[in-house]
Amino acid sequence: MMELEALQEIDSEVRELGGRIVALTPELERYTRNVHKKLNLRFDILTDLHLKTAEQFRLVFVLPDYLRDLYKSFDSTLDRFHDESEYRLPLPARYVIDKEGIIRGADVNADYTIRPEPSETVRQLRALVVG
Repeated sequence: MMELEALQEIDSEVRELGGRIVALTPELERYTRNVHKKLNLRFDILTDLHLKTAEQFRLVFVLPDYLRDLYKSFDSTLDRFHDESEYRLPLPARYVIDKEGIIRGADVNADYTIRPEPSETVRQLRALVVG
């Protein structure tokens, strides 16, 4: 949720630069709808059902058994939230895409606990607009 709040903070600046933020998550819409309302987000959250888009970008990994057990111990089962029985998740990634659909900036980290800095996204977008 902190990631979404950080994106919300840069949303107006991104829009001023002619961009648009779209979040993509494996969580089903019935769960993201509540988060969207609670945080009063101004950007869309789309569902990547069964990680089909993440698979195309080769961003999918399978949780190791010890993390799978930890998720289950907190009653946080991916099969319920993601409709995903294999305990797969996408690596966090952020892309800056130009008007022609070409990826001009990408930030992906194999350590799923490390998230891209929102200010870096704004810097990449500004360079694209000015450049």
